[in-house]
Amino acid sequence: MTVRVNRQKHCLFLYTVLAFAVIFTTALTAAGLSGDRTGNHTFEARLASHDKVEGWKMVPGPDPGKTPLWISPEAALTNADVALAYVDRTPEGKPCLGILFTEEGALKQARLTRSHVGRFVAVMLDGRVAMAARIVDEITGSRAMIIGNFSEEEAESIAEGLSGDQKRKIRVEPGKIDFQLRLASYEKVEGWEIGLVPGPPKTPVWISPEAALTNADIARAWPQADADGFGVGFMLTEEGSLKLARLTKSHIGEILAIMLDGRVCSAPRIMDEITGGRAIISGKFTEEEAGSLAEGILLK
Repeated sequence: MTVRVNRQKHCLFLYTVLAFAVIFTTALTAAGLSGDRTGNHTFEARLASHDKVEGWKMVPGPDPGKTPLWISPEAALTNADVALAYVDRTPEGKPCLGILFTEEGALKQARLTRSHVGRFVAVMLDGRVAMAARIVDEITGSRAMIIGNFSEEEAESIAEGLSGDQKRKIRVEPGKIDFQLRLASYEKVEGWEIGLVPGPPKTPVWISPEAALTNADIARAWPQADADGFGVGFMLTEEGSLKLARLTKSHIGEILAIMLDGRVCSAPRIMDEITGGRAIISGKFTEEEAGSLAEGILLK
């Protein structure tokens, strides 16, 4: 088994065929927003009108002239409907916000847009109107993209603030690299965690809460010269080799998430049973870097 690591991000990539879920994407445009560095951010979608509506609040619009806009006192979508927010890229390569709604949030979005075709909806971040768009049709699907004048840092700050406790973070001992293999799915599985497969575009994936293989299954690891410089060779324990063989034999056609320090680095489809207890992590490492990586994935 050969595994490739992205040197800058310490991400693993298995060279197998990937199958991605096709998810409808709604594009929203944000105007003049900047990231709140406190890490606290709010997201709301509210019905809106360019004409005065009794009982609705008047706020500045998102256009340069700040044309008044009246917004409903009731939020149709909020942070509670956001399963995950992340930094994505526009087709032009600029930073933007990707949002994955919860199942209930996706249903709310569909009901809202189906019931109010022809009316306006205001998309708000941190209490400010980012966009006021006319609903032209029912919007289905669970993803949205907020495109605005974000820097990479601002987009990251807002994404983290919107994700809140939904964003899974794993702390590992300094100098150690947390290595796990988990079953995964591009379709929602109840009780599984949400992660992101690196893009572009970044793709949501649901990850089993149970790790099939961990650092404890690695018996030895060492820097190994390869065509690109140095890689990391490692040998699984006898039990680890059996685990990998059983896992891949029993789940052919399913997805396997490769994780380092809690991040999904790759999620390939299992094409066949994988036997043998040795593997190579290939990458353009120096000998020193390969040695540090080898030491990091070993348990002392």
